[in-house]
Amino acid sequence: MMNLAIDAMSGDLGSKPVVEAVKEFIKDNKDVHLQVVGKEEELSELQSLAQVTIIDARDVMEMTESILAVRRKKESSMFKAVHLVKNNEADAIVSCGNTGAYYASCMLFLKRIEGVEKSCLMATMPTYNRKGVLMLDVGANAENTPEQLTQFAIMGSIYASLVNGVASPKVALLNIGSEEKKGDEVHQATFKLLKESHLNFQGNIEGREILDGEIDVVVTDGFSGNIALKSIEGTAKMVMKLLKETLMSSTSGKIGALIAKSSFKSLMDTFDYRSAGGALMVGFDHPVIKAHGGSDAKAFLNAMILAKTMVEADVVAKMKEGLNNETD
Repeated sequence: MMNLAIDAMSGDLGSKPVVEAVKEFIKDNKDVHLQVVGKEEELSELQSLAQVTIIDARDVMEMTESILAVRRKKESSMFKAVHLVKNNEADAIVSCGNTGAYYASCMLFLKRIEGVEKSCLMATMPTYNRKGVLMLDVGANAENTPEQLTQFAIMGSIYASLVNGVASPKVALLNIGSEEKKGDEVHQATFKLLKESHLNFQGNIEGREILDGEIDVVVTDGFSGNIALKSIEGTAKMVMKLLKETLMSSTSGKIGALIAKSSFKSLMDTFDYRSAGGALMVGFDHPVIKAHGGSDAKAFLNAMILAKTMVEADVVAKMKEGLNNETD
């Protein structure tokens, strides 16, 4: 039976949404056992569930804490959940905790896929054509080498193929222009490596083209990727806010909004982070899922479903195979 480690305490909203997500998850996933880590008294609703084992953890890795707390807080739910994976007692892990602390914990205690120099954070972004696009790295590393970026591209391409069902995923390099010689030495060298690889490399892509949907995987260093990700999130939030204020400013606008209510809901769902299931820390020898810090029950449920999907599709083993084939 598949085993998932669930960090129930590290998110902004505490254990309540995690408890609700767990109860919902087991309704449709009878073949999965959940090891839920957190304060026993806050997880009491789960005690009678046969598919759930509660592991008591008396401490919490707060969102504001330094990554130095990773070693110090050995009684935290995050520390204990990561160690379930380290000891092969769980096949994957889900947490909505502090990204830096979570990444540091995994770097310290989990093995990376053989040959992977650095793991990275991969996020799914909405696109105009509703296909979605994978972007990695979006914040785990401040800088990367051409070789590391090429590894990110390979892992992203394999994920897009296995999980998203994309045949021959189109891969592009985030850069300041579409021409081959654009960017600094790192980006020019990365372009050369990607061009020589077995990937379906489409060349450079500019930030304004990310959401067009023409590309399946966008590879970038973590510094640039994080700025791009947050710029897109901020722009989407501003547009939705301005749209609402404009429509509510007049009677005719309110009537129009009422008529187009279902269309606006569809638009909002497109930009709803909860449906994506969270970001992935790829490069480790087990699936590591990072749910949004403010995840409600819906968002955390989708993160758990994503973890199960990754285990079922044997994504990590396929990434190992893809990386080995690229270096042969």
